[in-house]
Amino acid sequence: MDLEAENILTLVAERAQLAEGVEGVRSVLVTMFRFPLLKNKKVSQKTGIAIPALAAVRGELVKARIIEKKNFLGENGRTWIRENLNLKFEHDPLPNNFESVLTEIPEEFAFFNKIEEILSNRPEPDFTLDQSHAISSTVVNRALYLLKKGDIEGRKIIFLGDDDATSLAVGLLNLADEIMVIDIDPNVIKFLSERANNLSLKKFRVISHDLRDACPTNILNNYDIVLMDPPYTNEGLRLFLKRAKQVLKTSIIIEGNVHRVLGKKCLLCFGNKPPEEMKHIQLSILDHGFIIKEMIPYFNIYKGASILGQFSHLYYLELTEPASTEDTLSLKLKPIYTSEVKKHDEISFRPIGFHFIGEMHFKNQTKLLKNEVLHKIFIDALNHADLIILDVYNHVYKPHGFSAVAILKTSHASIHTWPEHGYISIDIFICDELSKGLKVIKFLKEKLQPSRSEFFYMERGIESSIEYKPVNLESEDT
Repeated sequence: MDLEAENILTLVAERAQLAEGVEGVRSVLVTMFRFPLLKNKKVSQKTGIAIPALAAVRGELVKARIIEKKNFLGENGRTWIRENLNLKFEHDPLPNNFESVLTEIPEEFAFFNKIEEILSNRPEPDFTLDQSHAISSTVVNRALYLLKKGDIEGRKIIFLGDDDATSLAVGLLNLADEIMVIDIDPNVIKFLSERANNLSLKKFRVISHDLRDACPTNILNNYDIVLMDPPYTNEGLRLFLKRAKQVLKTSIIIEGNVHRVLGKKCLLCFGNKPPEEMKHIQLSILDHGFIIKEMIPYFNIYKGASILGQFSHLYYLELTEPASTEDTLSLKLKPIYTSEVKKHDEISFRPIGFHFIGEMHFKNQTKLLKNEVLHKIFIDALNHADLIILDVYNHVYKPHGFSAVAILKTSHASIHTWPEHGYISIDIFICDELSKGLKVIKFLKEKLQPSRSEFFYMERGIESSIEYKPVNLESEDT
């Protein structure tokens, strides 16, 4: 959105007394542009703006000669939006509800099929900076999520750290007015700069900067949306929220008068924590003037990422207040990275996951010939433990035997049968709570009723020797 258009929409918001501010007015125009036939109720649902406030905004847009009628853009309105908001999509670019796992890239975005190659040589993660690369599909999903929200076309976008290289995926869309990346890691800066140049990405800039230092003045009060995947600590999150608030546009000068700008957005990726810690995380978000508009659990998938458990949540935040003087200061007094925080405050170790192995023996071998029944019990056991199944593979052997492998959101589970020996083998690895693995085993044992069974588990990813421990289903709390 150019400056003159932002001035006009800011005044429209003020005259309509719209609490959502200029961003609320823009959301109304984006919705009318993409969905020209929607009635007031549906526009209200999509924008989150109450119907009376929506009517007031549309009335002011008519007075400003931007739209023809309250419920009709007209050709002049569509032209104004194209030229001033730089919108390209006159339809919903992703018509289905957005899913965190995009299994197939729409034909319109076929250029994303080369993202794997583009990201192939990302610098190795620096674990001292809490880096861990998101997989390529997560990078694409982030870009498409923002596109569906209307937060790329004609927008000024800033990344506070980007070792994942999500900025390149956003740049491939060629819809943003500006893309800026700030990162502390010179290897990340070098990679992004070279890749953006090779891809001929327009209006793409990078800055080497430590966010613990005061931000450069030329990026303050300047951007429409921030993307960030901060250090995996509350201290790191609070620092990044301060900087996000500082670089987002919260004021504008019109004819010598300062006007507030409300509603700029922040896309935050942050991993799961125990309940008490999650309470502090969410309080930190609110404390810095952001509200949570949407949260998609386990949206982001990472390579490795033992600290994160390979997943993090996606938060879509909206800023409701301007930055304060405190936000402009250098903030190097407190540690922000996990390794630094651990030195000051020991954190109880959490393994990457739990590995369960077991075997069941049966005197009645015929029940092991019922492959469909066994398959259903196996799937029911995983669902009973609230484990999310992404895919299932199975195979029937000749003359006897059956195998099924489930790919889970938190790793995998498998079952293998040897009917001729009256034997079933179980193998489960989950980056999740121990209790969920116990629930699977208990469910299988109750449904299959083996004559004899043994189960063991091991904590994976800990800095100690490998040791399987017996599972006592009679005493374990599942």
